[in-house]
Amino acid sequence: MYGVVVCPRCHKAKGVDLRQKTTACPCGFEIRVTPARVKARAATPRELAPLVGQVNAELAGGTRTVQQALAPPKRPRPREVHARVIAAVPKAGDRTTRIRAAAAELTSELEVFTRDDWARVLEGLGIPDAEAALDALLRANAVFEPKEGFYRSVDLRP
Repeated sequence: MYGVVVCPRCHKAKGVDLRQKTTACPCGFEIRVTPARVKARAATPRELAPLVGQVNAELAGGTRTVQQALAPPKRPRPREVHARVIAAVPKAGDRTTRIRAAAAELTSELEVFTRDDWARVLEGLGIPDAEAALDALLRANAVFEPKEGFYRSVDLRP
């Protein structure tokens, strides 16, 4: 069994094996390990390291920083709308499926999109002739034009 004790001289937490009677602090003070002074307990040394950090943070008055450091890192979201749409469109599939997915993603990001938006996304996907692709979607009723020069994908989900 392992535990966390606090040095009475420097007030820093230290992980110890609870079978020991004493331990030396990095400040040079010899700490007597007694059950009353144990701030946290762990079954393995691997579980002990985060507990030492947590006790040190509590002593310093800030556990939020420790929780943020232990949390899994968040993937940064691309700032530009077009980059997010390009990243969201599946790489596999035929040309028609990818074009329809690009239209749906653009609509979910922007509500309505222009021909310039459409051309930038298809250029990023490596699909040539954006005008012909948009015209094909308009003929197939997969995209409609609610306002002159602005397009929106038809949502077929229930």
